[in-house]
Parts: sequence; structure tokens; C-alpha cells
Amino acid sequence: MKRNTLFKTGLLVLGLTFLSGCSWVKAVEGSDQVLLAKAHNVAGCEKLGHTNSFVKDSVAGLSRNKETIMEELVTLGKNQAVEMGADTIVQTGPLKDGKVGFDLYKCKS
Repeated sequence: MKRNTLFKTGLLVLGLTFLSGCSWVKAVEGSDQVLLAKAHNVAGCEKLGHTNSFVKDSVAGLSRNKETIMEELVTLGKNQAVEMGADTIVQTGPLKDGKVGFDLYKCKS
């Protein structure tokens, strides 16, 4: 009985660890054309707005992979850029608690 419980617990932990690295955010059509730029690269661009993106930074008490979190946040920022007609996003601050902000710009005519 103990061995079976230990096996199930190990399987659960393994599954949660796997899920903590998974990405659930899907890119919308056109978001692959949106650039992630630095602030100095948008000097001649029109600022269209700002968005805050957020995702869960832990699953079932386990911290998620920071690279995966950042990829998801950028995808969300790019998705919002498409919705607003922007073609470039600039991260406005550091990643904190699964949240980050982006300014949205129109740089191409």
C-alpha cells in the first residue's frame, strides 16, 4: 500500500512539474508580425497605448519557469498590439509576480 501511494505521489509531482513549464497562451493571427523592441528603437513611432499582461506564476504551489512566463506575457502583449493596430511593443518594467507592462506603438506606415 505504501509503495502504491508513494508512486502516485511521485507521479503527481512529476505531472505538476511538467505543467509548470507549459505555455497556455496562444498567439492571435498577425501577432508574429509585432516586434518586441527597446525604448530607444521607437523614437519616431506613434504611441497607441499601454497594456498590462499577467499570467499565473505558479501552478499548485510550484513556481513556473520564468522564461515560459515571459514568453506568455510577450505573446499577450503582441496579441493586444494586434487588437489596437500596433506593430511594436516595448516592455515598461521588470517581470514581477507574473505581470509586466508594454507600451504599444505604430512604427510602420
